[in-house]
Formats: sequence, C-alpha cells, structure tokens
Amino acid sequence: MRVEKTDFLLLFFVVVATTCGIITLYTQEMNMSDPPGKWYKQLIYAIIGMVCLISVSKMNYQFLASYSLPIYIISIILLVLTLIKGIGYLPTERGARSWIKLGPISVQTSEFAKLATVILLGQYLVLKEREIKKLSAFILPFGIVLIPMGLIAVQPDFGTAISFLPILFAMLFLGGADLMHIGSLLLLGGFTLCFPMYVEYVKLTLVQPMIEFLIKNNKTELANIVSQLGGKVWLLLKGKTVYLKDSVVTLSDKNLQILKEAAEQVIDENTNFIFHFFINDDLLLWLGFTFVIVSLILLILRYARGSIQFRQYYIPIGMLGISLLSVVVINKTVPFRENQVIRLTAFLNPDQFRQGAGYQLRASKPAIGSGKFFGKGLGNGEMTEGKIPHVPESSTDFIFASWAEQTGFVGSVFLIFILLGIPLRGLQISYESKDRFGSLLTAGIVALIFFHIFINLGIVMGLLPVTGLPLSFVSYGGSHLVMSMTAVGIMISVKLRKYAN
Repeated sequence: MRVEKTDFLLLFFVVVATTCGIITLYTQEMNMSDPPGKWYKQLIYAIIGMVCLISVSKMNYQFLASYSLPIYIISIILLVLTLIKGIGYLPTERGARSWIKLGPISVQTSEFAKLATVILLGQYLVLKEREIKKLSAFILPFGIVLIPMGLIAVQPDFGTAISFLPILFAMLFLGGADLMHIGSLLLLGGFTLCFPMYVEYVKLTLVQPMIEFLIKNNKTELANIVSQLGGKVWLLLKGKTVYLKDSVVTLSDKNLQILKEAAEQVIDENTNFIFHFFINDDLLLWLGFTFVIVSLILLILRYARGSIQFRQYYIPIGMLGISLLSVVVINKTVPFRENQVIRLTAFLNPDQFRQGAGYQLRASKPAIGSGKFFGKGLGNGEMTEGKIPHVPESSTDFIFASWAEQTGFVGSVFLIFILLGIPLRGLQISYESKDRFGSLLTAGIVALIFFHIFINLGIVMGLLPVTGLPLSFVSYGGSHLVMSMTAVGIMISVKLRKYAN
C-alpha cells in the first residue's frame, strides 16, 4: 500500500532536476584535466539527500508537530555557533560566516533553519487558528522569523535572511490571516526596504554626472577625489568621516561648498519627483504623523460607534503613515554600504555598474541568449565552463545560465517545467491533507521551494536583485540539496498518512 500511494511523479521531478544539476556540473569540468570535482561531490550529496528523503517519508509527520519548538531551538543554536570564530567559518574571503565545519563536512546552518522555521510556523498557525484574524496574532510569527533572519543577516548573508519573508507571508495567507493585515504589513515592508534603497541607487548613478560637472567647471582636483570616493561622496557631504586608503578625507570649507553646489546642480538636472520626495525628511515626517493621527481618529470613531465601517480606512492609512516614518528612520540611521546597494539595485541598469552584481548580470544574460533555440550542446558552454568562467558563480547561483547556454530555449523550458512541477505537486498534497498541520506544513515547504526557484530564475534573467539564493535541486551545494530533499520527504509523508485510518 505504501509503495502504491507514494507520489512517484513528485519523485520523478526531484530526480530529473537533480540529475540536470549534476550533468551541468559535469559538463563544466569535462574538459579539465583535474580529478572529479563538484559534480562528483554533488552526486554524493544527492545520494545522502535521497536517503534523508526516504527516511523522513517513512516517519509520521505529526512527530514534527510535537517537537517543532525543540527543532527550532536547535536550529537557532546552530546559527549562533556559526557566528563564533573557530566554529563557524568563511569558505572564501568574500563569503559569509554561514558554515560549520565538522571534519571534512561543511554544513550551512541557515538552510536547515529555513525548514525548522516552516515547521514551527505551521504548528503555531494550527494552535492559533481561531485568533489568526487578529493583528496581535502576527507578533509571534514575526518573532519566529526575525530571530533567524537577524542571526543570518549578521553573518552577513542578506539574501538568505530576506528569503524568510515571502515564506512567512505565504504561510500567514494560507493559514487564514486577514488580507488587510497582510497587505498593510507588505506596504510597510515595501516602503521601508525599497524606497531608501532607491534613493541610494539614484545617488550612485549621480556620481559620474557630478564628476563630469566638476571637470566642465575646471575643478579637476575635486573631480579626481569624487572619482576615488564613488558613492562615499554622499557621506562626505553629510559631514560623515570618510576614509580613502586608510586616511581620512578632508576638504577645505571652500571646496566642500563647491562640492555641495555641484551635487545640488546634478540632482536638479538628473532626478525626478520621486527622488526629491523621499530625500525630503521634513515632508516625510509631516505626512507620516498626519496619516497616523488620521488613522487614530478613525479608530476612535470606530469604537465610539461600535462599528467596523472605518476599518478599511484606518489600517492602510495608519500603515502608510508608519511606513513614511520608517523611511525617515532608515535614512537617518542605516549606513548603506555601496556594495550592498549595487547588489540589490544593479538589475535596474547593469551597464551602470561594471563590477560585482552588475558584471554578473551582464554576463549571465548573454550566456542564456547565446544558447538560442537548441543550445550549443552539452560540454560546449564557452561562457560557463573552466576554472574561471566568464559567468561568475556558474556552478551555484547562476547555474541556470550554464544549463541554458548548453541546452537552449528547449532545455530551459524543460527544466523550468520540471522544477515548477515540484511545488505544484506539493500544493496538491497540501489540499488533500487529512489535517490542518499537514496542510500548512506542506504549504510552507511549497513556499520555501517555489520562492527559491522563482527568485533564482529572476536573478539570472536580470529581473530581480542579486541576492545569492541557489536554484533548488540544481545548484551546487550539499546543505541546500539535502534540506530540499528532506522537505520533499516530509511532503511525501503527509501524502502517505492521508490514507491512514
């Protein structure tokens, strides 16, 4: 009976997607004289993952509900240990302190924290089913998510930290939370994260026009200083201490005044209303407090009249006011680093940024396009093969570019259909689950896998910011592959128990 009820279509999708990843890694190394490298390790990871998948599928998923809190606490402890020198380590100088090394094995603890968070959220939403419509019921879910997010962000691994948020909102929505509350929180998050980042992005794009303006006005020395400072010039204009080659940059009052006038002129000539609106902190404060006061008045009227007719107004108005105030707080307190801004905004105009994330995007899109309809053939990926491929991270975050170059449009569509088949089968299992925990747990896993696929493909195609998320079941990396296969094992367990008495 267990064999007959096993979801073989789901297993087929997982095996095919994993095989495509191993084949891609093999083709990247087949023309190299070195011994078997990443593809061989990925094959071992896949075998370990399959063992975990089968083992977990035989386990009753209700066990996870009973031990959801201990599982979550263990994942948090592992994240804390990762931050301790001597235990956690950086695989490269540019990387984040995200790994724990156990002899020859390295484990990325943040990957398993995702799954632990999904399990605990599923159990919480079951226990609070009757209260989930209340805004107060959102406090604990956000706390559950923000703790691992904070620990991952200080590694620092901003992309992985942000990936928790779509999982949270998806599970809240499927758990029956009020759409007005979810929409208002999304509004708050969107304003708080996006608009300050937009302002910093525009400032970076104004550096070159400022240099050209100074050269035009025979201020070559100042232009050279701005060229060396790059985006740091805006900190200098704010009166912040700025270092250049380990020495503090100092300007005379006259030169500083000239630089400020040049900045004002460039801003007037090269920016729009949106930028001017969001750099005006006084206006944002005035509007923010106004919206909050209006929201409070409507809230008082609601309770005075004993009616809910104002609810559709005071919640979004209040959140809009808080969002504007949050933008001011972010502008005043968060010192965005230039590389962070470029990483998250380079997809808007990759040609503006020649290095880092801009270079990755300018390399990945031509690689995808060069595959044309049928591809160059396996082993002929000129832009994504070798020890130093033209496309950076072609075996991890940008592995889809390598697959697309070799298999073309046909192979790309095939892989996308295979990958999307996994969350689609998960949704079917969630819908057919015999209990609420099984349904929410599967839905959370679906959100976890789907958003990894969606965000990664969007990044590689230049549609989303570069956040460093792997392509589930395809990208090189044992921790994410084993975690994803374990998650699929949980989904199969939910389906098998559907037939239990």
